[in-house]
Amino acid sequence: MDVSFETLRRQQFRRYFQPSRILLGVVPAPTESSVNVITLSFSMHCSYQPPMLAIAINDKSSTFELIKQTSEYVLAVPGPTLLDASMYCGVVSMRQHDKVKALALELTGSATISVPGLKAAIANVEMRKTAEIKAGDHLVVIGEALRFAVNKDAGALPLLSVGPYTDGYEVLRKKGIHRLGTVRK
Repeated sequence: MDVSFETLRRQQFRRYFQPSRILLGVVPAPTESSVNVITLSFSMHCSYQPPMLAIAINDKSSTFELIKQTSEYVLAVPGPTLLDASMYCGVVSMRQHDKVKALALELTGSATISVPGLKAAIANVEMRKTAEIKAGDHLVVIGEALRFAVNKDAGALPLLSVGPYTDGYEVLRKKGIHRLGTVRK
């Protein structure tokens, strides 16, 4: 039996390849708060032993140069309490604003690295960069997870980037083509 596959553009394909996990990258920066926060939707686990994760940062982002210069960063897992911050940090550049200051985000110390995490996050993953690879218009950054710090009292579902097909998801915020939400309970 032959199956017919239709060719789609990337944005049309999102309906079939969604959702993606949202992370907030916390990276050392020359700002008053000493860090920049960027919303990331390209991420994946890439090793069990040692535990490693990969993220991708667009080459037009101010964080692109920052991540190249650092060896440590935090990947914060946002829940609904960080909904506004997740949207803001995805569309506003550090070039115009110290996002931590503008959003009054509270930072919390990390146990294994010098970069702080986000106090309101569900979890903060303390990362040490091990490699970077230029991939088209993004930099893929691979890091070893030195510590998975989880706030067990958070009790929230992590935020997702939801594509145009929203059945099964609760869309909590929309701006242009961006939709942030959670799995519908």
